[in-house]
Amino acid sequence: MQEAIIVIGAGMAGLAAATALREAGKSVRILEGRNRIGGRTYTDDSLGATVDLGAAWIHGPIGNPLTPLAHRFQVQMGETYFDDESGTSVQVFDAQGRPLDAKEYVQGMLIYEAAMEHIAASVLYAPAPNARSLADLYAGGLPGENELTPTQRAGFDYSAQIRAQFVDAADVTENDWRLTREYLHLPGGDLYLYGGGYKRIVDGLAADLPIELETTVTQIEYDVGGARVTTNRGTVLCDKVIVTVPLGVLKARKIQFTPALPTPKQQAIARLGMGNYDKIVLKFPHRFWPQAPQRFQYLNESGICSAWLNVAHYKDVPVLINYHAGSRAQFVNRLRDEAYLDRALDVLRLMFKCDVPAPVAMVRTNWENDPFALGSYSFQKVGCEVEDRQRLAASIDNRLFFAGEATHPHY
Repeated sequence: MQEAIIVIGAGMAGLAAATALREAGKSVRILEGRNRIGGRTYTDDSLGATVDLGAAWIHGPIGNPLTPLAHRFQVQMGETYFDDESGTSVQVFDAQGRPLDAKEYVQGMLIYEAAMEHIAASVLYAPAPNARSLADLYAGGLPGENELTPTQRAGFDYSAQIRAQFVDAADVTENDWRLTREYLHLPGGDLYLYGGGYKRIVDGLAADLPIELETTVTQIEYDVGGARVTTNRGTVLCDKVIVTVPLGVLKARKIQFTPALPTPKQQAIARLGMGNYDKIVLKFPHRFWPQAPQRFQYLNESGICSAWLNVAHYKDVPVLINYHAGSRAQFVNRLRDEAYLDRALDVLRLMFKCDVPAPVAMVRTNWENDPFALGSYSFQKVGCEVEDRQRLAASIDNRLFFAGEATHPHY
């Protein structure tokens, strides 16, 4: 008799797992709590442009399994140059809205990256009680930071504070700098999915898969005989279960496991961090900013309304996306629409020195308070151990399996 396998979650990990199982001739069903598929890949087409509210880039397309899928499902992609040495891909403004030399600014960013690569290459792991945050590391000084011009210093500081916050979706006081060398970067730059978005990949993978939406799993019982999955719609019996829910859901214990998960796995779940990375998408009646730059950066002490993506660079639509991460994302998420817009439009006026109309549409994310995510993505929190992601990924008795971005040690 053929094994019955249940996959919990119809995000990228769940769809990929189910696809592999189907291709291997296995019997598989996907249970998804949301009323849609995709999980933290969620494409919005309501503004006349493809905007991914979750994952939006392919970072390192060479050797990346997402790249052939994007080509297969005809996703339009364009490069985003986060470290363009020419400085032509970004416009940078100081707190008064005065433009800075972008080439010199990017030099400062690259000096920071070189300093961190040098440090990561020489890190020796210490026991968890001796873990130190990025903020602790900065306090001791970084190589090269004392020979910077003021503009280079601005780029250096932006990378050290705001950009580092985007990488892990967490504050520099939370990131464990010892584990930075565990992250690997595939080559090829960064591709922004501006035409069709991740939705085309998600829909393509899901086309022939049995998916049950609005089916929320609350308990998994497992033993040598099989597994029993309890949902809001009833109970499902199966031979094996693959759990692909986000780390935030596991940390909140939204699913009860019987017997309880092994202690090393529970400890790994507790130690790993779940970060916050949110977007505010603004569509205007017309474009009042230059089309050529891919990004705009407004340097202010608070870091609010600092990072902007120019969607008009990729497609001729008057859309800007404002990004925040870590505690800045939490702060912005507490602002009412009117309060946020007051800040954002003031910043845009400072940068572009023109009348800025009210947006005709706005879309905001709040992944931390999404009950099926409870955060944006995982990060190496102070106190983590290098093996924690492998512990999270470890299967139990060849019966219960775990997958998803939090289970991968390098990407």
